[in-house]
Amino acid sequence: MKLPGITYDSNLKFSLAQRAQLLVVPPLFSGAVRLLLSTCRLEIRGRERVDQVLERHGHTLVAIWHESMLAACWANRGRNYHTLTSHSFDGEVAAHVLRHFEIEAVRGSSSKGGAEGLHQLQLAARQVEWVGFTLDGPRGPRRIAKPGIGILAARTQLPVVPLAIVPLRAKRLRSWDHLPIPYPFSRIICAFGEPIPPPPSSSEEDVERTRLAVEQGLNRLQEDIEAEVGVVV
Repeated sequence: MKLPGITYDSNLKFSLAQRAQLLVVPPLFSGAVRLLLSTCRLEIRGRERVDQVLERHGHTLVAIWHESMLAACWANRGRNYHTLTSHSFDGEVAAHVLRHFEIEAVRGSSSKGGAEGLHQLQLAARQVEWVGFTLDGPRGPRRIAKPGIGILAARTQLPVVPLAIVPLRAKRLRSWDHLPIPYPFSRIICAFGEPIPPPPSSSEEDVERTRLAVEQGLNRLQEDIEAEVGVVV
């Protein structure tokens, strides 16, 4: 569900060919993802951690790695989860795909338009329960958090809950994030980590400490699960 005062549309003009792609690609892609992941079994761990944050604050920030996007769309479908995409054509495609899972994308990025994107997420975080953040998007480096999550936590004063997602059987693409495509009927572990408190101030030092804590917390959680189930990335 779209919210008042938030920018959901790209500020770019797209060509006729691009607009045609936007009509065709997102429904086909999202349909394929839905068909595939509907055969998989989600194992949710630590849900009580995010529930406790919601009970106390009413809202939360959820942090994932870029490689977890597909499974995160499926796991959070219909939740009015808000996240961030760029104004680019790729961002427009992503936003259209997300809407098929009833997830909304505000506009901006962690590079160009970053300040705008963080402001839009800040507005969303006051109105919806969950705001998601891909820490290392859109181009990496892989599993290294950008500063945006620390800045957003400082501005909203909301805890950050790491969410590690590990498919037990998957084909990993040769992309920078090693995106996993789960095999049909596989198990996918979705584990919420311990909430990380927001920085006490917006100083560079406090924001950096929070950024590093989120990065280390999510990596530790991700790597522990991968070691447990024998997934080698």
